[in-house]
Amino acid sequence: GRGVLGAAVCRGGVAGRAVNQVLHGVPVVGAQGGMRSVGGVLGLRAQEDGELRCGVPADEAIIKKFVLAEKMNPLFLSPENFVIAEQDGEVFGIGQIRPIDKVWELASVVVAEEARGNGIGTAIVQELLDRHQKQFEKSGQNVPQVLALTLKETKPFYARMGWVEQPMSMAPVKMQMEAGVGGAVAALTGNSLICMRYKFPSVELDCENSGTIIKNVNQK
Repeated sequence: GRGVLGAAVCRGGVAGRAVNQVLHGVPVVGAQGGMRSVGGVLGLRAQEDGELRCGVPADEAIIKKFVLAEKMNPLFLSPENFVIAEQDGEVFGIGQIRPIDKVWELASVVVAEEARGNGIGTAIVQELLDRHQKQFEKSGQNVPQVLALTLKETKPFYARMGWVEQPMSMAPVKMQMEAGVGGAVAALTGNSLICMRYKFPSVELDCENSGTIIKNVNQK
């Protein structure tokens, strides 16, 4: 199969516009909500072809390079599951959402060291979540939750996007096994792995009243 992301170029939407702003060096909204100017390599290289796009088979080598550089799980790296942040033919960031047992996992989120701090990682994650949600809503299905294994020190990055930590014991067995291996590696650097969960907002009937009132159900 072609995976959740399919083969279309990932353009449009808030995340798609945000990464174009980042890559073109214009002001973007920072993590704390204020406006800030983008500097660094991406801010200086104002090209017209900065974009978030979906992975293609030709990206396999660069995806592996990014993942191995961060000592991440080198398995299950199907390019079609990835979103790629690219400018002028150079890849600056990657990330994927992949199926694992009966849930989905956000994984392999990496931004090139020289490009960090510009909001590219956030744009990649938001684009992946947006496309995941639209894929299931289009077919009339409930949007399944997405889980992620991440270093404890990166918890604030995910928390500000609405992710919450959950016990590792609630993750699928395959993720727990992955966490066992990855946790041993993280421990060598004095860190640890945690499991985060993203629950998409949904709509349900308020049965306590007339049964016709629609309300938003946020993550709990």
